[in-house]
Amino acid sequence: MASYEELSKEQKEIFLDIACLPADVDCRIASFMWHNPKFPPFDGVDALRVLSLVKIGKNNELRMHRLLREFGQEIIRKEDDLDPGTRGRLCNLELARRPKRMEGKDDLNFDAGDFKSMPNLRFLILDYAKVAGDFANVFPNLKWLQWQGCTRDFEATNFHVEKLVILDLSWSKVTEDWGGWREIKMPQLKVLNLTSCADLLMSPNLSSCPDLEILILEWCPRLMKLDPSICHLKCLSTLNLRFCDELNMLPIELGHMKALKELLIDGTSVQEIPVSMGYMKKLEIFSASNCLQLIHLPDSVRGLTALSVLSLENAKITRIPASVEKMVKLQILSLKDCCWIGKLPDSICNLGNSLEELDITGTCISELPNSITCLGHLKVLKMDSCFIRELPREIGNLVNLEELHASHCRSLKGGIPAAINSLDCLRILRLVHSSISGFSSEIRSLSCLQTLDLLQCNKIRQLPELISSLTCLRVSSERMEALPDLKDLVKLEEICLGDKDSKELICPSTRKKPKFRSRDLLFVSIVLPKLKVLELSHPRIGELQLGHGSLSCTHLKKLVLSGVNLENVLELPPSLSVLSIRRCLSLRQLPAVHHLSKLSELNLIQSAVEEIKGLQGLIALEILNIMHCEIRNLNGLSQLTELRSLILSDCDSLGELLDISSLKMLNVLVVQRCRMIHTNKGLMELTSLEELRVSECKAESTQQVQVALMQMMEPSVKS
Repeated sequence: MASYEELSKEQKEIFLDIACLPADVDCRIASFMWHNPKFPPFDGVDALRVLSLVKIGKNNELRMHRLLREFGQEIIRKEDDLDPGTRGRLCNLELARRPKRMEGKDDLNFDAGDFKSMPNLRFLILDYAKVAGDFANVFPNLKWLQWQGCTRDFEATNFHVEKLVILDLSWSKVTEDWGGWREIKMPQLKVLNLTSCADLLMSPNLSSCPDLEILILEWCPRLMKLDPSICHLKCLSTLNLRFCDELNMLPIELGHMKALKELLIDGTSVQEIPVSMGYMKKLEIFSASNCLQLIHLPDSVRGLTALSVLSLENAKITRIPASVEKMVKLQILSLKDCCWIGKLPDSICNLGNSLEELDITGTCISELPNSITCLGHLKVLKMDSCFIRELPREIGNLVNLEELHASHCRSLKGGIPAAINSLDCLRILRLVHSSISGFSSEIRSLSCLQTLDLLQCNKIRQLPELISSLTCLRVSSERMEALPDLKDLVKLEEICLGDKDSKELICPSTRKKPKFRSRDLLFVSIVLPKLKVLELSHPRIGELQLGHGSLSCTHLKKLVLSGVNLENVLELPPSLSVLSIRRCLSLRQLPAVHHLSKLSELNLIQSAVEEIKGLQGLIALEILNIMHCEIRNLNGLSQLTELRSLILSDCDSLGELLDISSLKMLNVLVVQRCRMIHTNKGLMELTSLEELRVSECKAESTQQVQVALMQMMEPSVKS
């Protein structure tokens, strides 16, 4: 591989290491393995990233494509075959077995002799293995030891790993008194991972690991206490206690952890934050989401002057202290689902030079302080499902705002302030299920707006002319008087237009008098080349045309027609993968579907369609649901060999099913209340069937159904 050959020796070593490391490992953890004062580890990783050999995710996940990983592992295998003594990485314990091992010995039992021939090992996976014997000088170069599932008993002696920087004991049986804490000498340890160690009641004494920087105790369900030695780890920068639900107290000496940058206590039973926390001058991230016993933040948090992220989601705190203004570097403040918080402090305005994201979703806040408009750096404001009655009149002062979320704020009424038109950076505006009544015509000035979501905003009568930058438009209102003009919105990728007033549906079968006549129905032609998703549920749409002439919706993947008075759909684009037609009681005929070779899901529910012409052409179809329809036949069904699920319900006009024995991939078959279906030919040959329900039709009592049900039960009976 050319790009691999371009790498330096050090970069090649990092590439080969990553090929062996666990998938999506945290890059910050992995970097300890490559620490070299003369060669910064991130320089090597960056070189690999530039050449597209690795990627780093938004949460620092270190990722390598499967083929590249296999390429790297093959290089390692060839090098090890040439000279096993130089092996630096061991992921397969079978390679450690000596030719003359004692017969009858457990496959996961190893002793020092199994590893003595590999003095260059830097990375070793010992998952679920047991070790015994004298390990003096066996691992002089080991830097990363993954020993997940380690047993409670520790029978090795002199297990000295002087260069070890990463120890992973996740899902192990270790306790705080485990023998390994005494026998394993690891003075340079940087990372200790004890995730899901269910037998830990207290964190171990770590005074022998003075250089420890990252301690992970996540998901230790019985952990009740932290050993005092933790507070004296002068280098500790990350302490992860997430979901240790028995932990209800943090050490009073917490403030002694001067180097701590990240403290994660989400999902614990911690009841209060020690006052000493205010002395943690380097703390950047404090996350206490889902701490259901946490009711108070001390005023001493004013001392957290380096804090950039404060997450208190679903905690029971009742107020945010005014001293939050001292967190001058705070960028993200999340109070989502803190249902006891009724207001924000006015002092929040003093975060104007730092705060970028504020989330008050699910709180009892009914009014934003006037000072909030001083948050000039705010990019994201989320206040879904709270009691906000109006947006600040000076909202235009939030000049950097990119996202505004106020969905399910039923108290939010009236028009949107004209000042919103000054939000030149606004990309996303979501006001779903609110009571707003309209917009200023100047909404066109929002030149960056991409998503406008106004579903179930039932006070809106019409929309002004929309901006051409939109990529997603979702609007539904019971009072909508006119459909928005779409012809210039050429960047649209998703459209959802609806009017949920079912009284306006023309329903011939119920003989109800419609509110308007058929000739009042609209012809809708959509020519949007980038459109991927189209959902229509407006009752005045009578005829639909997707594309015109050489212009068509060539990228349309999903089409949903629900509760419209459609009488005709002119043509369906071949790019469709999902087609759903629901409550279209005026639509008696579908256009031919034989050319929809990419369609994977077809739903016909409460439709007057009598036939699916070209059904046999749906060669990729996996899901077919037909319910409450006038469908008369399913000619071509036997050719749908990729079908996984077939549900037929309340189709009284549907005649006999043709032979379905060719549907070898079918997992689910449901036939109910289809009174004309007497038999299911080929049913007993469906070997992949996992769910079969035939009810309230004559086929229910047939021999084919009974035998098929017995065949499905046989595997479970045998097991």
